[in-house]
Amino acid sequence: MDIQMTAQDNLKLGVKTSRNATLALALLAFLKGIVGIYSGSTVLLADAVHTGLDIFATVAVWIGLKISLKSNVKHFPYGYYKAENIVALFVSLLILFSGVELLKEGFSGIKTSQELEFKGLALVTSVFSVLAIYALFIYKRNVGKRINSQSLIADAMHSYVDVFSSIIVVVAVLGSMLGASELDSLGVIVISLLIFKMGFESARDAVLTLMDAWLDEEASERIKKNIREIPGLIELEDLKLRKSGLVVFGEATVEVEGETDLKRVELLSEDIKTAVKKEVENLEHIVVHAKSVHRKNLRLAIPILDKNELQAKPSEHLGKAPYFLFAEIEEGRAGNWKILENLSSNSEKKRGVKAVELIIREKANVLVVRTVGEGPFYMLRDNFIKILRTPEEAATAGDILDKIRDLEEITTPME
Repeated sequence: MDIQMTAQDNLKLGVKTSRNATLALALLAFLKGIVGIYSGSTVLLADAVHTGLDIFATVAVWIGLKISLKSNVKHFPYGYYKAENIVALFVSLLILFSGVELLKEGFSGIKTSQELEFKGLALVTSVFSVLAIYALFIYKRNVGKRINSQSLIADAMHSYVDVFSSIIVVVAVLGSMLGASELDSLGVIVISLLIFKMGFESARDAVLTLMDAWLDEEASERIKKNIREIPGLIELEDLKLRKSGLVVFGEATVEVEGETDLKRVELLSEDIKTAVKKEVENLEHIVVHAKSVHRKNLRLAIPILDKNELQAKPSEHLGKAPYFLFAEIEEGRAGNWKILENLSSNSEKKRGVKAVELIIREKANVLVVRTVGEGPFYMLRDNFIKILRTPEEAATAGDILDKIRDLEEITTPME
C-alpha cells in the first residue's frame, strides 16, 4: 500500500539521491582521467575535468537539501526550505557557465589531431560515459519530479546537458581515429544554445520562487474550484500560495454564514487543506481566515409529507420526512424549487444523519424544521447550514417561504 510521503521524507530521499549521484560522478571522473592520461586523449582528459566540476553542482544540491532538513529556529520560523531554491539558482548559473565554455569550444573547433595509443579503450570509456551520465540524468530527474525538488530537477538538467558534451567526446575520439577532428564544432554551438535556454529557464524559476511567485495558475484555478464546492462556504475571497523549496505554504480568506467558533473554523480549515492537497504536493501549512457575513441568496431545505409542491405539508421530523423541498430564495423571492424523495426515511438507524447528508449534497445552506436531534444538529452546524424553526401556524411549505425572513433560529439540539 502506498503511503503519502512527508516533506521531510522527500528531503531525505533527495539527499540520498544527491549523495549517490556525487559518488557516481567522482568514480566516472576518476575513470575518464586515468584513461585520458593512459591513452593520450586530451579530449577525454578535459571531459574528466568537466565531470569533476559537475561534482560541485551535485554537492551543492546535496548541501541545500541537507540544510532544508534542519529544524525551525528563532530567526527562521518557516524553516530552511528556501535553501533549496538558492542552490537551484546556483546550479542554473553553472549550467550557463557550461554553455559559455562549450560555445568557446564550438567556435574554436577541435582542430588539433592526435594519435591515440589505446583508441579502443578511449572510445569504450567515452561511450560508457554517455550511458552513465544519461542514467544519472534519468535517476535524478525521476526522483526530483517525485519529490518536487527544483534543485534536483535543475541538477538533472545539468546532467542532461553533459550527455551531449559526452557525445561530443565520442565524436572527437572517433574523429581522431579517422583523422577528422572538426566534425563536432557545429554541434557544439547548437548544444551550447540549448544549454543557455535550459539554464535561463531554471534560473528564472528559481528567482521567481525566491520572490514568492506562484507559477502554476492552472492549479490555482482548480484549487479555487475545489474550495468553492465546500458545503457551507459562501465565497472564497482570496487565495495565496507560495513555494519554499519542496513545500508549499498558503493563505485563504473565505466568507461563512453567521458567527463561527474555533471548532467550525478548524473543520473548515481541514476541508480547505484537503481541497488544496488534491492539486498541490507537499502542502506544509495553510492559514484560513473566516469572515462572518449574511447571505443575500439562500438555498432552502424543508422536510415535507407529500409531493404537492408549495402546498405540501411540513414534516414534524427531519429523518422521517418522506420528501424534501429545495428552493432558491433570491432578494426575498422563492423560485427554482424541486422535490426530492428521502430514501432513508424508512431506515432503522441514523435517519437524521442520512437526511442531513442529502441536504449537504444539494448544497442547501438553510434548513427549516420543527425539531432536530443532537447528531444532525452538530452535523448541520459544522457544515455552516443555518437551522430555522418551522412556525406553528405554517400549514404548507408556501407558508414557510412567505415568512422565511422572520423565522427563529435553532441554536441547540431539541431531541
